[in-house]
Amino acid sequence: MSKGPHLSYIADLGSKLALPKIKESLQKLTTGNIKDGYLQAFANSLKARSDSWRAASSNIRQAIEALEVAENALNEIASLSARLEELGALYNNNSLLTTSDIASLNAETSSITTSIDSIVSATTYNGVSMLGTSKVTKDIGVTDNGGFQTITTGTVSSVASTTLASNADTTGLALKNEITVNLGEISAGITTLQARENVAYAASAIMSAAASSSTDVDFAAEAAIITKQMMLQKISVSLVAQANLSESTKLNLVS
Repeated sequence: MSKGPHLSYIADLGSKLALPKIKESLQKLTTGNIKDGYLQAFANSLKARSDSWRAASSNIRQAIEALEVAENALNEIASLSARLEELGALYNNNSLLTTSDIASLNAETSSITTSIDSIVSATTYNGVSMLGTSKVTKDIGVTDNGGFQTITTGTVSSVASTTLASNADTTGLALKNEITVNLGEISAGITTLQARENVAYAASAIMSAAASSSTDVDFAAEAAIITKQMMLQKISVSLVAQANLSESTKLNLVS
């Protein structure tokens, strides 16, 4: 029995089988629709976690900015409280003050304490109050799975009722002590959040890179499939040609 037709049949079949696989791989590469099953789920999971970490980093950045707003306001209040202490000292340690001097000291005291209360009520971030006469705390999401950190800007007592310089130093000292504690809490909060922000950014980048690497690996694998199938098709076409040439040669010899 002649091997020519048999070889030709097998080669032709190999070529026909390779073509659909090449077409399928090309379609996957051009549309990006490569992954399936476990690999697709894994890549999606990595992408989702990357997005969650990125959201956490955004939350943390907003929290840091909010604390900085409160910090700036408290520093302004600290300056005003120092002036209150100075006004009280001027009043209580100077028996030579005239009625006009006292009136001036009282007016400045009243203006400062009113301003302090106004700063407290007006200090907001995205419309959210950051200072108050009762303790202000906020919960901030800092991880990809719902973990949070509680931040606080402390308490700032209302001082608008202090309108006389004779009480200004006492009010200023008490306020200064409050502000010192609050600034310490804010500083600690910012430092901790900055560390968490670095972790969140890094985690998001790592997860994103891992998801991208998974995609790259699939593209490489699909490209390898195309190369293999094209080689098989090329070999099959070559075998078909050789088989046909062999049959032609035989016919020529017979004729």
